[in-house]
Parts: sequence; structure tokens; C-alpha cells
Amino acid sequence: MRNGFLVSLLALGSVLLTQACAMDGTDPQENPDNTTDDLAKGTNDQWVYSGPLPALESPTITVSQTAHTARVTGLVPKTFNGAFPFYATTTVLATGRTELTVVYPVATGAAANAQPKNYLITVASPWVPTNDHATWGGFPFIPYDQARGIAFHGPITAADGEWKLIRGPVSHGCNRMQGEHVVELAALIGVDMTTKIYKGTGVTGLHAPVSVIHKTDVYQGKNVDVDYPALPSVARPTTNVMKFKTWSSDDYPAIVCSLDKKHLNGATSVPANYCEGRYTNKYDLATGH
Repeated sequence: MRNGFLVSLLALGSVLLTQACAMDGTDPQENPDNTTDDLAKGTNDQWVYSGPLPALESPTITVSQTAHTARVTGLVPKTFNGAFPFYATTTVLATGRTELTVVYPVATGAAANAQPKNYLITVASPWVPTNDHATWGGFPFIPYDQARGIAFHGPITAADGEWKLIRGPVSHGCNRMQGEHVVELAALIGVDMTTKIYKGTGVTGLHAPVSVIHKTDVYQGKNVDVDYPALPSVARPTTNVMKFKTWSSDDYPAIVCSLDKKHLNGATSVPANYCEGRYTNKYDLATGH
């Protein structure tokens, strides 16, 4: 079953990959004005991660179907000597290791397709161009329920060339994220989004447990929320809250950017700090100001 799914994932045309997510763009809440979806025009960009976070050791993901959050927690590699951004929370454990946590806003899937359960990410497709089934926009597709094709992916719809997530119960199955956020998520769980140029191939050998819960997530004894707007129906915690900060590509375009192969001058890998060489962040990454 797993091998068959992987072959389909690499082919980018599998029913498993699309059955839960391909119809997302038709949801009236996602596109209430029936405007033309910019991603449906054929956006096939590849995306590069030039952000400050390393691939984590032993990453785990907890998705709250009520608060619409996705918390990523893992160990910082011992060799990492960079600075942590304002939106990451770090804790020094009793072992002396540093634990890092990032929380993303998400749009969760229908309960029938995202039941509270434990799953495991073992494969991911770092580049999924628009096809006849779904407007992937080139963003990664990270499945965690392989039997149903339930995954983390980009927000599907766009307006004025910007991919903006509607945080709430609007997905038909998958967990939608900001496009740039899912690029960072892929990097955090071990997909090389920084140097490699992908040609439709998938990445195997990943190991990132995913817990889907139908209650508010709790971290360090506090209820988890993220500083991002949500639909009125979203049950965001109001007491004993740890509200995580997040980032937008509008303010931090040098974290994630699209790959322009004309800038590579024939190189077979993406240069270090590729996005930083093309864009400038509006605010300081260390402070968010």
C-alpha cells in the first residue's frame, strides 16, 4: 500500500493524493465572491526556503481541529549556531538540549476525513505544480494519512496574486496552510527546501508523528493559539493562553521565495541565502519589529 501510494505521489496524479483535497477550491466559504482563482491559472513555481530555522530532530506535529492550529515541536540540532526568529519559542530541557516550537494557523478538514488520531509523515512531495485535479501552486504536499491522501498543503485559493489562508473549518479534508508556511514546515521535518532543485520527485525517509485532536492543544501547561485571524466559528482559547506569533511573506519575503532558474546561471543547486539575495525583509527577524 505504501509503495503504491509513493509511486502515485511521485506521478502527481493519484486519486489517493487528490480525493480529499482536490475539491477544496470549490468550497463557497473559501471563495465567497466566485472570483477567478489565481492559482488555477497554472502557477507552477518552485519555492525556496532561506529562513532561519534548521531541520529539527524528532519533530512532532499536533493539529487542533477546534483552535485551528498546527504546532511543530522538535530538538534543535547540536551543530546549529544561528539566531532564532521572533516567532519561534525555545526551551532548554533537563538534558541540555534545546527544544523549539513553532505554531501555524491552519484550515482543518472535515471531521470524517481528519479524525482525531495519531498519524506519521514518511513521504512528502516538495514541488507539486498545478494539474487537472488541484491548484497546488508549486507548494509542498505533505501527506500524513496516506490511506486517504490527507495532507498539509497550501491554501488553494488566491486573490490579487497573494495566497491568503482562511483559518477555519473550510477544507474538505486536508489541512491548508499559508503557502510559505508549508514550505517552512517541509524544511522543519527534513525536506531540503534550501538547496535542491526538484523535478517532481518525492522525498522519503521522513519520520514526523502527527496527532490530530478535537480539542485545544496544550503546550507547557497552557492553551495554544496563534496570532492570526480566524472565522467567528473557530473556538480559540480565552484563558490560560500561550499565543504564538507568526510571520507573513508580506513582511518577510526573504524567508521563502519562488525559484527563478534564470538567476542560477546553470547551477545545479540553489545558492545559499538565495531569497535574501533577492528580497529584503521589512522588519527584524529577531524581534519582529
